[in-house]
Amino acid sequence: MNRLLIILLATTLVVSCKKGGSLFENPKAQNTGVEFTNTLTETDDLSILDYLYFYNGGGVSIGDINNDGLPDIFFTGNQVKNKLYLNKGNLKFEDISSSAGVEGNSSWNTGTTMADVNGDGLLDIYVCAVVGINGFNGFNELFINNGDNTFTESAAKYGLDFDSYSSNAAFFDYDLDGDLDLYLLNHAVHTQNSFGRFDLRYERRYETGDKLLRNDNGRFTNVSEDAGIYGGINGYGLGLAIADFNQDGYPDIYVGNDFHEDDYYYLNNGDGTFTESLKEYFGHTSRFSMGNDVADINNDGRPDFLSLDMLPQDEVALKSSEGDDNIQTQKMRIDRFGYHYQFTRNMLFVNQPDGNFMETALMSGIAATDWSWSALFGDYDLDGKQDVFISNGIPKRPNDLDFIKFVSSEQIQQKMDNTKLVDQKALDLMPSGNVHNYVFKGSEELQFEDMSEKWIIKDTLISGATAMGDLDGDGDLD
Repeated sequence: MNRLLIILLATTLVVSCKKGGSLFENPKAQNTGVEFTNTLTETDDLSILDYLYFYNGGGVSIGDINNDGLPDIFFTGNQVKNKLYLNKGNLKFEDISSSAGVEGNSSWNTGTTMADVNGDGLLDIYVCAVVGINGFNGFNELFINNGDNTFTESAAKYGLDFDSYSSNAAFFDYDLDGDLDLYLLNHAVHTQNSFGRFDLRYERRYETGDKLLRNDNGRFTNVSEDAGIYGGINGYGLGLAIADFNQDGYPDIYVGNDFHEDDYYYLNNGDGTFTESLKEYFGHTSRFSMGNDVADINNDGRPDFLSLDMLPQDEVALKSSEGDDNIQTQKMRIDRFGYHYQFTRNMLFVNQPDGNFMETALMSGIAATDWSWSALFGDYDLDGKQDVFISNGIPKRPNDLDFIKFVSSEQIQQKMDNTKLVDQKALDLMPSGNVHNYVFKGSEELQFEDMSEKWIIKDTLISGATAMGDLDGDGDLD
């Protein structure tokens, strides 16, 4: 049986100048030409029961690929082709995906980023993929910009054609030698047997482990182990933030990990190596860390950041969903297994002069935004302060307590291996996670005001990856 599910429509929010109306308006796709839809087709052999990240969505990046001063938009599709939309001005976009050669060949694409990888002044496009499970094939693809609105896939030439479980990637110059290096964020495959001691992160595995790639004259070298980057079997990377957190002139790395694994805070030693230092500088973190973003939210010159989780604001969803561990389980995780303190909610980390991070999400009013995927800081109302947009929603909630009780039965576990009828019953038990997106207005007092009702259309689209830019050239962020 095939079940068709539209998980993510390409939604463009542009700042509106209408008095008394929303700050953002959502122009119709038929008017802009941006009609990408990340359509998922569930089958008897592929659903969230087979792949827990089935609903994580694709990726989106924004950049000016032809240097005409207009930001263009690129989308990756999980089961559909990638799309590249060329900005023609006045919020009109042309789909050049096929002629540009960027539709891709992998079965399951995830995150994407734009960067001038070869230093020729043109933005290239890197696409991550999940390969080697659930029949997914292909490899991560690097589309090098030819300067004529076409691209040449060149991942193998640059040493970036990984066939692993990739979530996202970030290009940055970690060794300050003038070229772009790469951090590749991967994820493990979560099973009921995944939980174990923290030292599983030291058991390096190609498919699941993160990778740090050094740019050596145009070809990338995997220096992960020598640089002190974990590449284990229990990392579930969903969030990646790069910034000079300790203000020593070198970019550092924060990795947000889903499930029980700790987040990673890599401080750049300036000699090509990093020191993982989470416990030294953070009192606690998100439990199911999702997306994150960096900004100086209090204008003190130091980078702060927001890490997202899945704490519902709605009382019914809150009471019917799996929450934090009880005190006995948490004590076992910390004392026996060696993990750090984790709690199921968003975390807002404010950078302190001594290098420690003060966590203020509850005080700041942004701790609970439900099934949150992507955070995007920006001064949306042009008042000089950082606001934040949070994308939200999942088609079905796999942390629903009734669903968990059903699938935890040993008898049901055995039946699920033998009949798809039980699979369908399990899927039907999962309630919808359609939740509206959030947007908050920031202030220098570390307070955020929920402006979701006033600034955006408060609908229940399933929203995943986000990117921002001045798409209509009017001086504000869309």
